Amino acid sequence: MRIIEAQKFVEETVRKYGVKRSVLASLAGVLEELGELSSKILISEKFKRGTIRHGEVGYCFAKVLFELLKLADVCNIDLEREWAEAIEEWRRQEPRWL
Repeated sequence: MRIIEAQKFVEETVRKYGVKRSVLASLAGVLEELGELSSKILISEKFKRGTIRHGEVGYCFAKVLFELLKLADVCNIDLEREWAEAIEEWRRQEPRWL
């Protein structure tokens, strides 16, 4: 699935279920799912006690991506275009954050 198709799926899902679409609510969703992902990774790496089911970490990654796509949509960002432009920049020079 292309990024633009994923963004359209997220937009349709948000509309279908009447999810709140503000920037701050979407940002909070990203942070919430990142927290859950962090917790699952810490458990899987034995830094934190708990149990996780097979595939749970991957599912958490998917939820983070969903929330990021929702945030991009609310911010009117064409993530596919931005991703392509960023890749071209990173091919020319080392990413600044590495």
